[in-house]
Parts: sequence; C-alpha cells; structure tokens
Amino acid sequence: MKFFPHKNSESSFEKVIDIHIPASESIVRRYKNAFRFYDDYDKDACFKKWLDKTSIQEGVRISSFLKYRGVMIFLMDETSLMCTGTLKSTDGCVSIAHCKMNGFEKVGFESGGNAGSAMTEYGQRSGIETFFFVPDGNLFLLDSTLFSSPGTHLVSVKDTSLLKQTARAFLDLFGISHIPEREWRYEASMFRGMFILEYILKNHPVDWFVQTISAAFGPIGIYRVLNNYGIALPKFLGIQQQANSPLFNSWKKQNTEHEEKNTKENLLTKVMYDSEPFTYGTYNDFSELLSSAQGDLSTVNHQEFYYYVKKKFEGKTIPDLLYEKGIHISVKNEDIVEKTGLIALFGTIKAIDQGIISAGTSVLCSLTSGMSRSDGKAKPDFYVTGSEDISEDYLKKMFAALCGTKKK
Repeated sequence: MKFFPHKNSESSFEKVIDIHIPASESIVRRYKNAFRFYDDYDKDACFKKWLDKTSIQEGVRISSFLKYRGVMIFLMDETSLMCTGTLKSTDGCVSIAHCKMNGFEKVGFESGGNAGSAMTEYGQRSGIETFFFVPDGNLFLLDSTLFSSPGTHLVSVKDTSLLKQTARAFLDLFGISHIPEREWRYEASMFRGMFILEYILKNHPVDWFVQTISAAFGPIGIYRVLNNYGIALPKFLGIQQQANSPLFNSWKKQNTEHEEKNTKENLLTKVMYDSEPFTYGTYNDFSELLSSAQGDLSTVNHQEFYYYVKKKFEGKTIPDLLYEKGIHISVKNEDIVEKTGLIALFGTIKAIDQGIISAGTSVLCSLTSGMSRSDGKAKPDFYVTGSEDISEDYLKKMFAALCGTKKK
C-alpha cells in the first residue's frame, strides 16, 4: 500500500482528498485516493469502487473538549457518527471491500464485540455470509437486529481462551475465509491517520495522541501516515485496562516473552478480552512506533474509572460534557455499556494528574466508542462450551445447525 501526500506540498495533499465527502460522513470515501492499494492501476481503481459501494457511514470529527490543569484536550469522536457506533465501522468497510474484491462469499471472525458487529453489518449489507464467534459473556454488548438476516450467524464461546482456536478450526474445516487480515486493519487505521493529518495541517499541531489499545492496529496505521508525510510526530500514549494489559506489561519490561498474565475476571471493558494480542503479530511494529513517537503506555483500573466518571470538571461530569457535544454515552442498569473509549479519556486525565502530560501542552484523545447499539437481546445460533466442542464431528454438527438455523 502506497501513500501519496508529502510534506511541504499542500496542493498535492488537497488533490487526494474528495472535498465533496465530509469527514463527518465517511473518512473512507474522503481519503481513498490518498492511497494506492494495488500496483496495477485497474485493480486499484476497482478496489476503490468497492470502497465506495461498501461504505455506509464512517464519520469522524474533532472538537475542543476540556482544559484541565493547563492542558488542552481535543476529542476525536469516533462513535457518534459511525455506522456501528465504534471506530470499527472503518475496519468493516475496508475489510468487506477486500472481500468483495477477492470474491469471498462466506467469511468468519472472532471478536469481543465491536469489530465483529462491524464485519457483520458491512458484510450482510454487501451480500456476504458471516460467521461471528464471540465470548458468551459479551452477548449483552450486541445488537440483536444485526443477526436477523439469514446469512448472519452468531456463535458464542464460553471459554474466551478458546475463542480464536474455535473460530480458526471451524473456518479452516469448511474453507471459509478468516478476516480481517492484519494489513487490512492497518489500512483502516491509515484512513484515521489521514483525518488527523488534515486536521493538524489545517488547524494546529498536537503534542500527544491518546487511544485505548488491545493489539494496537490503530496507532500503527495512524503513525504510518503521520510519519510518511513528515510532520513532527505527537507523542503517543496507549491506555489499557489494568485487568488485562499485556502490551503494557511487555513494554514496561522490554520483553515480548513476558510470562505474567492478567486475570480476565472483572474486566473493565469486556470487548478487550484478549490476553494474548501478540498472536496478531503487531508487537514489533508497535514497539517501533513507541520509540519513534517517544510514546508510553499506561493503565486504568476500576477504581480510577469510576472516580473519573463522577469527578466534576468545570462543575460537570465527563458524561455531561460529552452529552453537550452530542455524544450520548449508553447506560444500562446504571452502568456504562461500552467503556473502551472512556478509558482513553480517563487515561489522559490520569496522565495529566501524574504530570506525564504537562501544562501548556495539547492532547488529541480518541473516543473510539461509547454510543452503543446494544439491546441485550442477541441470542447465539450455537454454543461452544468447552474444548471437546472443537472436534471435527462437533464442528460439522455446528455447521449443519448454523446453515439450517435461519430460513433463506
């Protein structure tokens, strides 16, 4: 994948932007011409047509949010204008465009919730049959209407440590394509990078960029764009939930073979269930990013999260301030449904309190989620309760049940 704009060439930058498509509508369609996805011109043009066709709504916006202890916090809203309510809508659009380009008719994926919902939404709208493997404890995070179509299948896995293994075994057995590929995830994040780059060039630089991370596909793609263009890189601060923070532990110990594992009990954000993100092969790229961007990692625990939920800033809570910006954080049973985006925001405030982010600087914080479409009614088409359910005979039984569950 090639990236066109270069530093000190504003006209070149402007030429690759579709000014008729606002970023609040789709960063995919606005910035698709900034990239060359295929060396062959015709293939590249064909893929970009698929991006146009698969796009639904992948909107992003940035606004000033809060000045706290002399630090100006700008908010990158990647929830209120996204089709599925999270930044994963961009991943869904890019991945399904690749699937259409490659002629895939059936695809499968494992996810804690957000990515899987996006792949399901974009896949079914493009006529692709989807198989979504999700932790059983995360079903409440899903929107049941996503799975009403005959070609959308939902499988819950009780033991999250078996989620990847179950999905791969099933998909391999029946020759179903496993998505998304690692580079597709980087590509999706590079669209976000283009949005940030345009904002910086047309408005002002920022000293820090903050995002909640799991395998860190997001910042890797974003910083590819910023680095390739040649601007001064904002420092990166990645935030993980303390209950499951393998990248944080490894980075702090400078050892990718770090053996300590966090408990998955009482996860603050259940969508980030994965205790072994190293399996995606992103750590080396991420380590290079942290070095080049003078980056660091931090964590937020339960006590800190709920402290910052209640804390008043200029007389108002963070949820109140977000509401004023048109971001209505979803709450059920008096608790926030999807906490991932807020973890980054609270991690930012924690870093300011600790003096890591100093007065007189500015921060761009990505709110990757918050406005959930969950209705708590999603029911799986099939359950996997243990390792014995990954036998070939059982997987064949699962396939037969899934394909016969919904009337075509």
